[in-house]
Formats: sequence, structure tokens, C-alpha cells
Amino acid sequence: MRRALFAVALCACTSTHPTSSIDAPPVDDSVCKADLEATLDRSCSVPADCVLVESADCCGPIMLAIHAGTESMFPAREHAYEVCLACPPLGCAHQTQDEAGHPAGSGQSIVAECTASRCVSVVR
Repeated sequence: MRRALFAVALCACTSTHPTSSIDAPPVDDSVCKADLEATLDRSCSVPADCVLVESADCCGPIMLAIHAGTESMFPAREHAYEVCLACPPLGCAHQTQDEAGHPAGSGQSIVAECTASRCVSVVR
């Protein structure tokens, strides 16, 4: 009888359900970024093949260059990225930056270019 009660108690204390995202360890920001990058089409032949979209890290906007015509799919991908980052309230802030982390200075702007057949944002 004791064995039967032990088995019932053991089964009641274990779960076959996966752990919730609350119990999951935090995801490294580089993993979130890599996952976002894997969903983006950045192919190009000329700069006109590229358009800018606004992404965000935990402190401010980052302009990304993606293949023109794919920008309508970007908001859902950006949302998944932001959820993955799960930014805490850090109190940080930065100006809008290009993909390399450079803000536009006086008389400059962030533009989309095609470099080595890949859309990239740069300050010009």
C-alpha cells in the first residue's frame, strides 16, 4: 500500500508540461538579433533594391536596410525580436543609429546601401 501511495504522490509532483517562458532563462541579445537577421531578406544588386526600416534595441532606434518589397513583413518580425529581447527598464537612450551603431551627425543622414550584394544602413 505504501508503494502505491508513493507512486501516486510521485506522479502528482511531476509534470509532463513544458516549463513556461517565465521559468525559462533569459535569451542572450545576440541570439535574438541572429533570429531576426535570419528572417530578413537583405539581398540586393543596386542601392535602389534596399529600403530602411526602424528596429529597436533596448535603448533606442536602429535603422536596418532590407530588400525593397519585404518591408510589409517587417513589423511582425520586429515584434518577435522585441519580445525576445524583453528589455528591462534600464533608463538608457540613444539617437537613431545605423547598423554599425553610428548616429547621423550634423548634415548627415542614415541611408540604405547595397554593399557586397547585401542591404546595409550607413551614415552619409
